[in-house]
Amino acid sequence: MNLSLYIAKRYLFSKKNRNAINIISGISIVVVAVATAAIVIVLSSINGFGTLIDKQISSYAPDLKIQAVKGKTFKINNEKFLQIKNLKALKYFAEVTEENVLLKYDNKQTICTVKGIPEDYAKQFNLKAALRNGIFKISGKVLNYAVIGGGIAYKLGISTETGKSVSIWTPNRKKINLLNPEQAFNRINLIPAGIISVDSEFDLKYILTSNKIVRKITDRDSSTVSSIEILSENPEQIESLKSKIKNILGDDYTVHDVYEQFDVYKVMKSERLAAFIIMLFITLIASFSIIGSVTMLIIEKRRDIFTLLSMGATINRLKRIFFIEGWLISFTGALIGIILGGVVCWAQKQYGFITFPSDGMYIVDAYPVSMKLSDFILTFLSVMSLGTIISLYPAAKLKSEFVKIIQSV
Repeated sequence: MNLSLYIAKRYLFSKKNRNAINIISGISIVVVAVATAAIVIVLSSINGFGTLIDKQISSYAPDLKIQAVKGKTFKINNEKFLQIKNLKALKYFAEVTEENVLLKYDNKQTICTVKGIPEDYAKQFNLKAALRNGIFKISGKVLNYAVIGGGIAYKLGISTETGKSVSIWTPNRKKINLLNPEQAFNRINLIPAGIISVDSEFDLKYILTSNKIVRKITDRDSSTVSSIEILSENPEQIESLKSKIKNILGDDYTVHDVYEQFDVYKVMKSERLAAFIIMLFITLIASFSIIGSVTMLIIEKRRDIFTLLSMGATINRLKRIFFIEGWLISFTGALIGIILGGVVCWAQKQYGFITFPSDGMYIVDAYPVSMKLSDFILTFLSVMSLGTIISLYPAAKLKSEFVKIIQSV
């Protein structure tokens, strides 16, 4: 075993003459352990919320979404889109037509987005699981149907049981009549077949109906869409499929994956980075206790230092001993912190002992956590890097102290 490491280990774990040094070393280890555990817990908590958001968004978000760079709509009756439909990695190709509309129900009204979707859309995206009332129906032989976002239904007091229809209004692109403003709008009545609840953003924004109805009210033909939503056969093939579609379409279209479609992912990424930096800064401050611990140990072991110098040990070797001492304190604290953080996260995941207020307003009852090996490795390496840098300080500055110690012995 390396002599410097052996002596440093003996100094760390053996009993000192002054009990205060044991206490200071123990406090240094505990402080580093608590700070390390806090980083693991915070990162795992943010991961948990990210996983929760993923589950919510994945129920209605496509793997890839194609939109035009310029304009609200584009044509798909061309060779490029036929080529995309024939890609092997593609599982589902959905034509989507959207338009901002005025929605009226009884004497209430609001602005929302009507989304025209194919008949099998709900099955592919498992939207039926998000139904809170009624059935998922967007078209009929005689009547027109729609599925209403839960936020809109609550705002306007829409019920599927009354049988009352809602009306959507959009500007008439072909007729402008200043004398009779109502003729300047296209209007269609829809029967609310179901109420759906996915998340607050979706629920307050969308009503779902068939592409045919949206195209009719917006005066668009069957080859015009607002976007194309795509599902991949295999999640691991999404990036490859995205690259192929980009090569086919060129620069006139954007192809966004789930993380590019929603700003919430960018916010979560920024919050995660900010939280990690803040917690690492707290760990840095906490790690300064190592300096005091090593300094006190040098004073405690002044006779040992004199003995080692008498036996031919160099100043650099002595520096190395006390550097390793500080490094071991950091290592021990970081290792305990990683284990402690993992245990706390596991317990929260299994038993959910830290809960939200029980008023029924939250999707989950307890704070979600999701542990990732990469977080544990990143945290351990970051804490050890800080500990290594801090441990260099007392070792580098104590050359003059050795002279004083020799003189005092």
